[in-house]
Amino acid sequence: MDVPPHPTRKSAGARSTRYMRCAVAIGLSSILVGCATSPRADQANADRHWQRAAAILAMKTDADSLAAAGLLSLPSHRDESLSLIARALEAAPERPDLVWLQAQVCGESPSCNPEPIERHLRELDPSNGAGWMGALARADSSKDDEARDAALAAIGQSDRVDIYWTALGARLGRATARTKTLSPRQAEVTIIGILAAQAIPAYGPVSNACKGERLRLPEIIEVCRGVARAFLRGDAYITEMIGVAIAKRVWPENSPAWSAAAEARRVYDYRSRYSAQFELWDATHAEEHLKLLSQNRREQDVLLAQLVAAGKNPNPPPE
Repeated sequence: MDVPPHPTRKSAGARSTRYMRCAVAIGLSSILVGCATSPRADQANADRHWQRAAAILAMKTDADSLAAAGLLSLPSHRDESLSLIARALEAAPERPDLVWLQAQVCGESPSCNPEPIERHLRELDPSNGAGWMGALARADSSKDDEARDAALAAIGQSDRVDIYWTALGARLGRATARTKTLSPRQAEVTIIGILAAQAIPAYGPVSNACKGERLRLPEIIEVCRGVARAFLRGDAYITEMIGVAIAKRVWPENSPAWSAAAEARRVYDYRSRYSAQFELWDATHAEEHLKLLSQNRREQDVLLAQLVAAGKNPNPPPE
């Protein structure tokens, strides 16, 4: 899978407990390239904080608190996590971000069938191709080429691929911070780390379906062009950059679409140079950062707002 360095997250967590904990321990600065194991003492301390926060949140009745409790319970208590997220959806049944989260957690539980949940997500947010990524991953795992191509085509016909990154980060981060067991910064890092561990593995089957020998087929190229367009409009940097990688495979070099994808990558590379500065900004202005997450649909727009607020030119110099 083609994954770039990230301006605020540099290592990808898998859905296993180890990778979820690793993603959280490293935080926003380490989701997209290899993950190093955190010291045991630090991890044990983090576990205690998660458990305390989850216990407090589970006693609440609002959707954000229950969903945050479910997410914090996920590394060690997946069944309890599913129950808490289901309770969150009872409190807010029409929220697609919570349905997406439920589908991700359900998909990793042998006792849970994610298909009805994914159908509900597609009903609530029909222009979002993320509702088909679980189906594609299952088809890829079972070597069902027909089902894989059908799910890929559905993604390619969608307007965008959103994983509700900013909405969940803001809502669940705030709910977790209100427990006072974690600082606002720690709450945000923890929530986004576990979300990353859930979201990232699904990108591999999409990328693999649009590469290699399959691109000798004109019909696959056309479908993958649609996939690239949807990913380029996604709400997280990893989504956009996967879109860039696919676009550069399926359009001729220096064509308008290829050049637009290359420019998106150039802008990303330029803006990501400020990552160290904004890691400090996030740590000392956590509430402001949570507010930016709540005000913007796309992670990319959060970074843009940070650049503007810092007086930086958000656009790279002409080549």
